[in-house]
This record gives sequence, C-alpha cells and structure tokens, in this order.
Amino acid sequence: MTWRGTQSASRERYLAKYDLEEVERFDGWIRQLTDDDNRACLSDIGFTFRPRMTVLDVGAGTGAMCQSLSLIPDLTITALEPSPAMLAKLRSKPELRIAKVVEGFCDSVQDRQLFDANSFDVLVSRQLVNGLFDPLAAFRNWHAWLKPGGTVIAIDGLFDRTAWTERWQEELDLLPMSACRSMAMTPYLLEQAGFQIQSVGFMQATNARPSTRTPRYLVTATKAASE
Repeated sequence: MTWRGTQSASRERYLAKYDLEEVERFDGWIRQLTDDDNRACLSDIGFTFRPRMTVLDVGAGTGAMCQSLSLIPDLTITALEPSPAMLAKLRSKPELRIAKVVEGFCDSVQDRQLFDANSFDVLVSRQLVNGLFDPLAAFRNWHAWLKPGGTVIAIDGLFDRTAWTERWQEELDLLPMSACRSMAMTPYLLEQAGFQIQSVGFMQATNARPSTRTPRYLVTATKAASE
C-alpha cells in the first residue's frame, strides 16, 4: 500500500465510475464534435499518415480520436480502452466499425502483453495522460509497442484542480498528471521512456473551436529507427 493506494484499486474505481449514466454523459460531449472539429484536430497533429499504417488509439473512450482518424483513408486502427461500457458505445457507432477493439489498460508492466513489440506505426492518445495512474509505465509500454521509427502523438489539456468534480474529485491528488498546468511534464516523461521529442505546443486550430473548453496541447515524439 502506498500513500495513494494501489493501482488495482484505482482501476476498480475507474471502471465503477464509468457506469452507463457516466458514459452517456461523456459521449454527449463527443457527439457534439463535428467534421470541422475533427479536421482541426488532424490539422494540429500535422502528421502525414500513409496508407496501411497501423495506428493504436490508446484510451479510446467512446471513439473521439477514432472519429478523427476515420477521415483518413486506408488506416488500420486499433482502439484500446479498459471500460466495457465505453467500448460498447464505441462499437455502436457505424463509422467506427473499421476499428479493431481491445479491452485493457496501458499503464502497468503487466499491460505490455496486450500487444506484441513493434506492432504499430503510430500511437495516439487523446486526453488520457491526465488520468494515468503510472504515466512512465504507460510511456514505456508505448515505446515497446511502436515499431522502430514509429511516432507517438499525445494530446491532453491544461486542466485546473477545479475541473475534477463530483465522482472524479477523489482522484485529483492520486493521479500525477491530473491538474498539471505545464506542457513540460509529458515530453519529459516520454524522454525518460526512450522517445525523442519532435514538437511540443498548443493545438491552435482545436483551441479556436467553440467545442474546446480547456486549452489543448500536443506532444509528438519518435522511437529511434535503430531500435
């Protein structure tokens, strides 16, 4: 037992919190996203996706990132998400049936077995980093899952403490990145996991959209081609 409890207890709380009511509320925000929002996201990412690239959406939720990726033809998309209720919602969306769905977390050593090493060309996360119990373990797994020369694209928000309310408030001081107001921590930890940072910055197009309530930032990093 540590000062913040165990990771297994944290995971149990996560799964319990995302009951059908909470998933419906969460997906209500996602359903408001338009093609213009998705194109703004892709514009900010600024990455050239090639046909038949393998892409892992980590912490896929009900499919917000998959929705943006679905606008790019000929990608092989895998969605990783631990919540069965979230995955059920994602599976129910006809436009996301192109994605292979895997149920699981990503931030423990044991999670490494979910995918073979060197499985993906690109790994994308959207608003996941702030909710990771062990960000460094997650980033080490991401590094293992990426092919040599592969790219990780981490999107998150600069959340205040006041953003953690109601059933989520108890997690605020247990998750290392819950209310980090600096863009520096994510690239720093990615470097510790072996990545080479390519860019760090605000998502200008996304932050200009009326659907964006919390400023978003994006970190792009690569795995060395020789690994």
